[in-house]
Amino acid sequence: YRRTNNMNLNQLAEAAATYYDISLTALHSPWSKAKYVKPRHMCQWIANDAGYTKSVIARFWKRDRQAIYYGCRVVQCRLDTSEAAVEEMKSFMEHIKTTSPVL
Repeated sequence: YRRTNNMNLNQLAEAAATYYDISLTALHSPWSKAKYVKPRHMCQWIANDAGYTKSVIARFWKRDRQAIYYGCRVVQCRLDTSEAAVEEMKSFMEHIKTTSPVL
């Protein structure tokens, strides 16, 4: 699930909102409920993997860089230790491909 092509962060967030069945507003909110944090972290990890700097990602999500480092680290840890997390990431990436072919 390595992505290196040109990705639009707005399209990525929209794809996450539809995949996780939450509003885009809630995804961008400062709320710390797991149902919002997990998709946000996954988007941050994907954007970082695609080559966006953590500073750019932080500005998009209106967070500081440390929050982005933390989110990426959480997702990477999940991917390294959980087959279910790997399968969820694959499923999410397939959803992104079908809903946002530009990504």
